[in-house]
Amino acid sequence: MLIQLTVGCSHNQCAFCAMYRDKRYRVRPLDDVLDDVDMAARMVPDARRVFVCDGNALSAGFETFAALCRHIGSRFPRLERISAYVNAKDILRLSEEELRTLRDLGFSLGYLGLESGGAEVLKFVRKGATPDDMVEMAMKARNADIALSVIVLLGAGGQALSDDHVRGTIEVINRMRPKYLSFLTAMIVPATPLMTHVKTGLFQPLTDRAVLREARDTLAGIEMNDTLFRMNHVSNLIGLGGHLPGNKAALLGQLDALIPRASDAVTCICTESEGLML
Repeated sequence: MLIQLTVGCSHNQCAFCAMYRDKRYRVRPLDDVLDDVDMAARMVPDARRVFVCDGNALSAGFETFAALCRHIGSRFPRLERISAYVNAKDILRLSEEELRTLRDLGFSLGYLGLESGGAEVLKFVRKGATPDDMVEMAMKARNADIALSVIVLLGAGGQALSDDHVRGTIEVINRMRPKYLSFLTAMIVPATPLMTHVKTGLFQPLTDRAVLREARDTLAGIEMNDTLFRMNHVSNLIGLGGHLPGNKAALLGQLDALIPRASDAVTCICTESEGLML
């Protein structure tokens, strides 16, 4: 069940993202959101999972988010979890006690766009956080028993920063130890700074073969104890998935078999209509 608390994204500066460009960020009136919860509960009373929209709903503040979680819990008797997109600063802004309170109220999963662990890559894509910020927020979330689903963007550093992207991402992921990990591909869509960088020659995107090589090299360096891995987003060249560490060798074997057969063309540049599908 989707419940919209915020409209847009409070950061809304990432160079690759066009999702919220035409939205003015705002927090919806809490009473209106609670009314939405009541309506949703009447329509689907047995809903077990609720996702709080938009880009980073925790930016609404602790009291507002906690009040929403409390109301969701009171209206959905079979509720198993509340989740939302999160960013590093919103988690770091909360105290450990506040995070534990949100966990007690049912907020148990945050989707984090890490994008990269490379310091230069994060700066280039204007993520608004450093690798250390990402690790610190992951530790705070884990201490509060809030799981993270971490997203890595293959190709986010282009040709120039590919090595920094792979090395930094391996280091940060190994420190974060997320419960869920996804590899997506950085798609270059119209009306973004990244598309402008491509047109001006500041950013040279990766070929399909190089994207798969980044996936292979990053996965090879990641050492997890119990992580569900996915590489099956519409942006990905292939669909892969498994458990780490158990399926790691098999996943690497599949990538090793595919890399020699991959194209040396660049296919990550989107038209307007293709960008709408992401």
